[in-house]
Amino acid sequence: MEDWATLFGPYLNSGVYLATRGADADIRNAARSAGLEFIQVDLKGVTGKKSFFKKTAGTLGFPPYFGMNWDAFSDCLTDMSWRPAAGYVILLNDYRSFAAKAPADAQVARRIFDSSAQYWKMKEVPFYIILRDKTP
Repeated sequence: MEDWATLFGPYLNSGVYLATRGADADIRNAARSAGLEFIQVDLKGVTGKKSFFKKTAGTLGFPPYFGMNWDAFSDCLTDMSWRPAAGYVILLNDYRSFAAKAPADAQVARRIFDSSAQYWKMKEVPFYIILRDKTP
C-alpha cells in the first residue's frame, strides 16, 4: 500500500499494512492530514520480546501499569485512553529484521496488531499499523 491519503480516509480501512517504498514523512503527512495521531517506532536492534516491549511501550508511551507481556500489550493497544486521539497510525520500521531474529514473537505481535485493528474498526475508530521492512 502506498496511497496513504486514500487509505487513511475511512475507518473501514483499519488494518495492518506493509510499506515497501516511500518516505516515512509521506505516511506521517497523510496521517496528520486525516486527523490521525502518528507514532513511529524504530525496531532496529530489537531481537526478542523483551526488547520489543521496551521499544514499543516506550515509544507509544504505555502507562506505568504495562505488564511487559503479550496480554498487557494487547490490552494497551485496545485501550489507548492514555493517549486519546481521533485515530492512530503506528509505523514500525525494521519489522522484517525483528521477525528474522524473533519469528515466534513477531508472529504473536502481528496477530495482536491484526486483532487490535479489528477491535478499533468495530468501534469506528481509524487504527492502522504500518510495517516497514527497514528504516529508509
